[in-house]
Formats: sequence, structure tokens, C-alpha cells
Amino acid sequence: MGKRKNSTSVAPKKQKSMTIWEELYSDLAPNVAEALRLARVKPEQLTNMTDGDITAIQGITDTGLEEIRSKYSPDLSVAPTESTPNQDNQVPPERDAEPAQRVKRHLFRDGKAITAAKSKVDPQKKYELIEAIKLVKSLNITKFVSTLPLHLNLVAKDAPTRVELTFPHLAGVAKRVAIVSDELLKDIDKGKIEFDILITSPAFMPKLAKYAKVLGPKGLMPSPKSGTVTPDPEKKAQEFAAGKTVVKAEAKFPLMHVTVGKINQPEAELIANIQALLGAIKLKNITKATLASTMSPGIKLQLN
Repeated sequence: MGKRKNSTSVAPKKQKSMTIWEELYSDLAPNVAEALRLARVKPEQLTNMTDGDITAIQGITDTGLEEIRSKYSPDLSVAPTESTPNQDNQVPPERDAEPAQRVKRHLFRDGKAITAAKSKVDPQKKYELIEAIKLVKSLNITKFVSTLPLHLNLVAKDAPTRVELTFPHLAGVAKRVAIVSDELLKDIDKGKIEFDILITSPAFMPKLAKYAKVLGPKGLMPSPKSGTVTPDPEKKAQEFAAGKTVVKAEAKFPLMHVTVGKINQPEAELIANIQALLGAIKLKNITKATLASTMSPGIKLQLN
């Protein structure tokens, strides 16, 4: 009889964790989130990508870039390298023994502009509203018209998680509002989605249910909580077209991030928008308010 071969055990392969792309970027606008998902860019990659790398992604404009940077700021502690790969299975190129020559990047990557802006803000001081707006305008370091988000820390208990309000002046780009109809459903079937807010009556919800997989990931599916399911969709559409908006707190934390205007808007308009927001949420529910433009340092507001 021949010798019995020794059996060898093979260690099971570790399963690679799957990325559920549909669950990523829920904090961004639907069109921006969809572009990042299609490009297979992970959130941790955004902090190491240059502005040029991001705007090179199909569907990302300057407006999309500033929204991304407001959520995913560049990591200034990491020296810039070659473009971040977008595919999960892409292997980075081998490095030479000698250090690679530093590629010229945007001033944001070098940190010079940000450092200079930070030096003009007292992190311990709380600024009056008019003073804060003048300061944030002077600190703008972007080449595009940046947005002005107001970041609010809310009280832990009894704070509103959802507030409807109409800004006195348009805060950002006007939203495209549509009302559900049979013709609109045919357009959705063809992949034609040309609206930012979709409003429907309760009677249309059964027909709209089949499109939940298409509209849901884009944040466009009507719901009673968002006020987009109503017995009078025409009236609600007029309200949203006139500037009505719904601001929400984060799902797990008492925080709100609300765009109150653009950096090039007059000071009086920005003051009116911020006062409208603070009035809708109530000062008693706010523990801290910080104003900042895209890529600028935060400026704490004095809450009276």
C-alpha cells in the first residue's frame, strides 16, 4: 500500500466587507450623492482628493463641490499625492524609492489660505450677527460663489427635529417643484427626473409606490413627514416654489446644518434669513450657533 498523503487544511478566505453604496451620502443633495455613488468614491477618499479630482467626476459642478467640502473637508495633514482611485479593486501604483515630486495643488490643499483665515477669528469670542456676517464675507477664500451654512447645536431634550419655514430671501439655488401626474410617471419610467421636490395627493400614492426604489435613494419620494403628501398639492407647490423649506436635525444627534444664503448676498438679506431660522427653531432650543462659508473657519454667534 502506498503512503497516505498528509492532509493540509486551508484557512478560509476572509470575506471582503461589501460597500452598500445606496446608504452612503444621505447628507448630500440627491444629484451630488448619486454622482459620487456612480463614480464609486468612498467618503474616506474625499478628504484626500483635490478640488480638481472631485469636479472631474461626472455630474459634480462647483456647487456640488462646495456642498461636498462643507461635509468632507480636505485632510491638510496629508501631503497630496496622485489622484485617489475610484474603484474598489483598483491597485495603487508602486512607489519609487525616491520621494515623489510634490504636485502643485490648490491653495486649500497647502493650507495657506485656511491658516490666514483662521488667524482672523477669535475662537473664544461670540460675535454679534452683523459683525459675524461682515467677518465671514472677508474670510471667503473660494473662487466660486460659496454657500453660507449655519450650524446649530440643539438642547438634548424637547428640541424640534423638523421645522418648516420660508426664508425672506432665496437661500441658494431655486428648487424645481413638480406635482405627480400620469404624464410625470411616464417620464420617470423613461428615467427623466427633472425636479428637486415632488408633491402628490394621497390618492396618487398607490401608483407612486412602484417608483420608491428609484425616488427613495435620491431623496425625492414624497412623504407626509416632509409635507409633500397633501390633499392640496397645488397650494403646497406654490409654497415650496416661493422659498418654503424643511430643515431637519441629524438622525442621531441634536445638530442642524442649514444653508442660509450665498456669500455674495447683501448683508441685510443674510441677517433676515438667519433671524427667520433662529425664530422658527426658537433660541431656547439652541445652545450654540456657528456661521461659516465653504472652506472658511467657523464663527460663533452671540445668541440674544
